[in-house]
Amino acid sequence: MSWFFTRPVARGVWLVAEPGHVNSWLVAGRDRAVLVDSGLGIAPIRPVVAALTGRPVDVVHTHAHFDHVGGDTEFDRVAIHPDGAAELRAGADPAERRRYLAYARRLLAAAPAYRALDGEFFHLLSADADPRPLPPDVDTTWSPGPAPEPDPLVEGDVVDLGGRSLRVLHTPGHSPDSVCFLDEHAGLLIAGDTVNTGPIYAQAPESDLAAFAASTARLAALADDVHLVLMGHFGRGVAEGSYLRAVADAFARLRAGDVTLRPARDCDDDPVREAVFDACSIYVPAGFS
Repeated sequence: MSWFFTRPVARGVWLVAEPGHVNSWLVAGRDRAVLVDSGLGIAPIRPVVAALTGRPVDVVHTHAHFDHVGGDTEFDRVAIHPDGAAELRAGADPAERRRYLAYARRLLAAAPAYRALDGEFFHLLSADADPRPLPPDVDTTWSPGPAPEPDPLVEGDVVDLGGRSLRVLHTPGHSPDSVCFLDEHAGLLIAGDTVNTGPIYAQAPESDLAAFAASTARLAALADDVHLVLMGHFGRGVAEGSYLRAVADAFARLRAGDVTLRPARDCDDDPVREAVFDACSIYVPAGFS
């Protein structure tokens, strides 16, 4: 079984999923294509992309977190917001990769029971989300190489693919360098980790809740013109444009204190608090009140 799962979601747009972990998005124009985020780097992503398009492919990043940049070494050109360039150059801490593998093994241990319950009662699990076994030697082979020196991506930049363009929206909150990519003609928003359907991560030291709320409010203002939101994580990686309003409302309620917080743990097994809403949830630091 391949580590990746791919499927088309719109004309010239493909989901390139590492199910249960992270979603990358391939967008092709007439002349060239971009891979929005390059995944974990556990398995080579470039051959998967090459099987989907014969156009030249560069990488553009929603942010520099290790689970979104692991395949960069396979490409000649990458681009990221300047606030993420230093983190991209530094690479992932091996301890961070070890913590993530521990999480992945807990996920895989839970998967059989989840599959059984889903098959009997819920019928929600799809190939987008059903996690694959880790490669047997992943502890020694998962060590992504250095990324090429990145080009800058800033607010208002336009990534021209030939007959199709992506506009860069700087949306800090999850991290200072977070951006989204808007295909205005097709009504597609590639949202990275600024919008997700599982827990939205606002608990890290680099996260900024006020900036997050402002960024999601900005995206909510685009909801009528966005047909699909393409997200970085979880099995429900595609949502309608109206979902942007639900996420912005959740952040506004959290900022106003209109929420009950419960204890939870994130994928690093760190304690956090979770604000739960109908459409999503938000992780905040354990000491948040």
